[in-house]
Amino acid sequence: MNSSLLLGALISSLLFSVSVFCADQATLDKGKRLYLSNCIQCHNKDPNVKGSIGPEMVDAPLSVMTSKVMTGLYPVVLPAGFVPKRKSKAMKKITKLEKDIPAIHAWVQSVKKKK
Repeated sequence: MNSSLLLGALISSLLFSVSVFCADQATLDKGKRLYLSNCIQCHNKDPNVKGSIGPEMVDAPLSVMTSKVMTGLYPVVLPAGFVPKRKSKAMKKITKLEKDIPAIHAWVQSVKKKK
């Protein structure tokens, strides 16, 4: 993984609490719109449910989502406690979403069902 992507993932991780817990409605609406227009081809319309190709997304930390969207791969070092749902390498990178990943992640987390 190149150093700029690693730095980006680290910064994204540090901003996680802000993006999830302080996301305004406009950010959540944008995240939902982007998720529905870019992710449901493989992931389920409901991020709590696995899709036709991609797994459910609600448990993916921001650093994992960032790495998957930007590279198509899981980070070299996974966050503590995170276990990938699928081992496939079917994810295609969607680099045009780089600046929008925190909004998508915030929306996905906002609809997470409590266990």
